[in-house]
Amino acid sequence: MKELILKNLRLKLLALGFSLALWFFVASQTSTDVGFMVPLSFKGIPKGMVMTGAPEGEVDVRVAGPKFLVNNLLPSQIIAEVDLASAKEGVNGYRIPPRDVTVPAGIKVTRVIPASVEIRMDRLVEVELPVKVRLSGKPGKGWRVARVSVTPRSVTAGVVKKNLDVFTAVYTKPVDISGARARMDVTAQLEIPDNDIRALSVESVKVKVIFEKEK
Repeated sequence: MKELILKNLRLKLLALGFSLALWFFVASQTSTDVGFMVPLSFKGIPKGMVMTGAPEGEVDVRVAGPKFLVNNLLPSQIIAEVDLASAKEGVNGYRIPPRDVTVPAGIKVTRVIPASVEIRMDRLVEVELPVKVRLSGKPGKGWRVARVSVTPRSVTAGVVKKNLDVFTAVYTKPVDISGARARMDVTAQLEIPDNDIRALSVESVKVKVIFEKEK
């Protein structure tokens, strides 16, 4: 019996090794289908326009491929991107076909959910807006604010066209004058309302506050 087992042992071991290698190869080639939640990004925004409405969050990208590749795939390796180069003012509809999703070699995108999105684009208009200073706190006892000046007195701002009538000035972040006397010279940051003013020619201004004694 022992002689029967040991007979041609080398050939038997080679055959076993070949069988295992073949099994691993076949197993690794087995196709599998998996879904990944991937952030949806945008590129190619036309000059002078701004995106004012877009779906938030992620899209579900379904992929298929060899099991060993799919199992090692990371969401960061998948890029779902919409090109807005052809966008017009107003609501634009875009499909997200699987071929437009970037994945590593050997992986195939089978489906994207949702398969389409709507993007709202608005024109960005440059306007000159006066700068107004916001003060907080109270000056030293017996003193009051006599005059406030700011440099520059106006800034160029990029404002969404539909909001042109809403914005008449740009404000500084509150300047604290608590306990101040005679004069104060500070640099103040400008406030940019979210999603309304998209760009300013400067980010900060010089503020001068002159105080006088109360009568």
